Amino acid sequence: MTPDLLNFKKGWMSKLDESGEWRKHWFVLTDAGLKYYRDSAAEERDEVDGEIDLKACVKVSEFDVEKNYGFQIQTRNAVFTLSAMTAGIRRNWIEVLRKNVQPSSSPDLTQLPNCSSDKENARHSSAPRLRSQSEATSTTANPAHRKFDYVELSPVTTPSTPASTNQRESGEGQVREHSQWQEERPRADAHNQWEAVLSRKGAGQQSEQRRIEEEIERKWAEFERLPLKETRSLPLVGSRSSANQALEREVASLRQQLAELGAGPGRGGEGRCGAESGCGAVLQQMERTHREALEELEKQHSQQISALERERDALLKEESDATARVMEALQKAHREELEKTSQLRETHGMDSHTLGKQQQAELASLRRELASLSERYSQKCVELKRAQQHSLDAERLVSQKDTQMEQLKRDNQDLQARLSEEVKVIRSLVTGQGSDGVTEGTERSWCETQVLLRVRENELQYLHKQLSSLRNQLHFLTTEKSSVCERYREVCEELSVMKSRSEREAETLREHLRLALSALHEGQQTDNTHAS
Repeated sequence: MTPDLLNFKKGWMSKLDESGEWRKHWFVLTDAGLKYYRDSAAEERDEVDGEIDLKACVKVSEFDVEKNYGFQIQTRNAVFTLSAMTAGIRRNWIEVLRKNVQPSSSPDLTQLPNCSSDKENARHSSAPRLRSQSEATSTTANPAHRKFDYVELSPVTTPSTPASTNQRESGEGQVREHSQWQEERPRADAHNQWEAVLSRKGAGQQSEQRRIEEEIERKWAEFERLPLKETRSLPLVGSRSSANQALEREVASLRQQLAELGAGPGRGGEGRCGAESGCGAVLQQMERTHREALEELEKQHSQQISALERERDALLKEESDATARVMEALQKAHREELEKTSQLRETHGMDSHTLGKQQQAELASLRRELASLSERYSQKCVELKRAQQHSLDAERLVSQKDTQMEQLKRDNQDLQARLSEEVKVIRSLVTGQGSDGVTEGTERSWCETQVLLRVRENELQYLHKQLSSLRNQLHFLTTEKSSVCERYREVCEELSVMKSRSEREAETLREHLRLALSALHEGQQTDNTHAS
């Protein structure tokens, strides 16, 4: 199988980028170079991802890569590594690129006036192809020399004295080219002989492999000829509008078939809409899509409810623990103050009446603070219970919507059954038509079918409205859940603020008590000093 290399100028290949990753592009070979796009549509829009300048190409060779079948394009400035899907595609690309870089019909640069004999002209005209293969490495290593030779061999029109100098220089360039060709020719002949021996030796072993590769190439060529839209992925299962679009397409198809029946009543034969058509498949796909969407919504809702319940329990537990720790800290501080006061009274003989008043005042202040904290905690608990009740109401509303969705599903099944019956009726009408024309009963059945189609369109619009209503309600429930979560966070922040403020007030009370006791102790010492 020899491909048409002239038409082999477009295709999918992978390119190794600078970061070492393979990226798939749509390559197009032009006269300017090898351009690559994101896809064929990008080619139509002329959105080029990059271009390989083949004018500066010096070598195209196979290259072993980890992915598929690779080859390299070496230019004067960079090296590009590409990868084809099959070995045949790689071979075709390499041949096309080599022909584009080194055309088979290159101009004869040695045909200069009065510069060489006919024998040398014949030898140089028959040798360009061998020189293009043997000098692929030698001449590319010195591109400046190659360009200089081309300038020397190009015909120029100058006066008589410079013409002799140019002829002498062109003769020297031809001698150099001829010597290089004679040096490279034995090596090229030996290389070609060795390749011929290897090809004859492995022909029997590689025949089966070549047949498999040709089959792969043929399949891949068929795949590349497919339009890009057919190779794109299918829409997501969870899309809400796919089922409705499928229903609309089915209704449009039925309307077109009825129009064809009305336009050509004399035609007989088998109808296009029957049990083998895509009506049943489309309805099954629509039902399956609705069911999967409903299951996905139920799963997401249950996950959200579980997450909210866990978060609520964690917040309640955290706030309860924080309140208990605050109360324990206050009680511990109160006990410590009482112990210090009793020790001071026993040591210095403080007046019991004054100490009792101070203790009662501090105790009353602490009780008021504790009552305030308890009241705020009760309010937060009530708010949490209210939020919990709201969440339960939302769950009941979701269950009602699920029930409505089940009802819509049953209605959809009924619609499917009736549509199947109508398809059977239409098919029987189509098969029952004769060559003499359409009877009055057939026309009446056709009109009834149109009426039924209008009824189905009204039912479809009603289903659209129901779906939009359910979508709005689901959005409202999601908003309510987010507001409940926000309220939870606000409650947590308020409780943390209350905790920090209570700690600061307790510290202030302890400082006041310490100062009062110090002042009392100094007063007693002063009284004792005056008494003594």
